[in-house]
Amino acid sequence: MQTNPWLNIPFSDYENHMTEVGQSQILSRLFAGCLTDYKPASVALLGCATGNGLENITDQQIPSIHAVDINPVFLDQLNQRFAGAIPGLSTHCIDLQNEELPFSGIDLIFCGLLLEYVEPETVVPKLAEVLASNGVIVFVIQQSLSSSFVTKTRFTSLEKLSGFGREVNTEDLSVILSKSNLVVDKSIDIQVNESKLFKVLTCRNVENK
Repeated sequence: MQTNPWLNIPFSDYENHMTEVGQSQILSRLFAGCLTDYKPASVALLGCATGNGLENITDQQIPSIHAVDINPVFLDQLNQRFAGAIPGLSTHCIDLQNEELPFSGIDLIFCGLLLEYVEPETVVPKLAEVLASNGVIVFVIQQSLSSSFVTKTRFTSLEKLSGFGREVNTEDLSVILSKSNLVVDKSIDIQVNESKLFKVLTCRNVENK
């Protein structure tokens, strides 16, 4: 079986790359906005890497925070930084493509730049299953305007993802969301830089639209 390339990327390369291309700052800001807007009692941060916005939780009273990633080294760094500052934090080393989530009833699921590296038709129903009846899922999807899928920086280990990740077809995703009883409540586009765009989809259960 082919090893997932995310397991071979040093955490420092990931962090520096994401900062250099301006993506980590936007993800953190979006996550912070969700915490303010929805005031969740339970949160799942999927593809959390080494934090990806958890710094926004340290001064908030959220009883249950689940941080999920496939890379155990990323999660180790996350625990070193946040375990003492976020009492309700639980980390889960999970391959979302092939494993189930060990929690349920989540008020806010934040899924930033994850669907590009999994099969949405497999993963989205799993997320819908653990969402609270009045909960919200926020998907952040990357769209390339004029460059390669992974922007080239001096942190070349990230280039391993170019042959693994892929653009998310938003029309296909709409069908998957519908089959999962999810409806898009809000959609916005954010210009990251001259070559990348983030599409942010806020989804709810159909019956709570």
